[in-house]
Amino acid sequence: MQPPQPALPAADRQRPRWGLRGYFVRYATGSVVATVCSQAAFLLLYGPLHASPTTATVLGWLAGAVPNYWLNRAWTWQRRGRPSVSREVMPYLAIVLTTLLLATIATNVADTVLAERVSDGVRIGLVSATFLAVYGFVFMLKFLLLDRLFRSPRSPSRAEPVAP
Repeated sequence: MQPPQPALPAADRQRPRWGLRGYFVRYATGSVVATVCSQAAFLLLYGPLHASPTTATVLGWLAGAVPNYWLNRAWTWQRRGRPSVSREVMPYLAIVLTTLLLATIATNVADTVLAERVSDGVRIGLVSATFLAVYGFVFMLKFLLLDRLFRSPRSPSRAEPVAP
């Protein structure tokens, strides 16, 4: 006879289990919203406001990272309540800060390479495409990491006791 398994917390018992495909569709939808926010901020700063690639990348990243976190946590993976700093916030920050670093390096390299070779409009378009490409590159990896982060069961010490 197997020992009884600890019951999941009430919040986890009420959370729907959509399967990987359902989570992915919600993640992709939230990512589209975050990408629009991020790309719009980047284009506005880098183009008409003539911000440096680094400034535009950092602020564009911030414009997408905040809605992306809350959409993924609350809507995609149905997590409620106060997030755990060590189990949710810090791993999420590690993921998105790595992406920010990659995007910053890529946009600065693209800007430097294209600076004297193409017109301003073409340069803005190509550097913006580079910014977007970095996020496209890490899209699947980020989904797998976030799925593991947000869908993992809570620790047994926080689980409710099994009813007799």
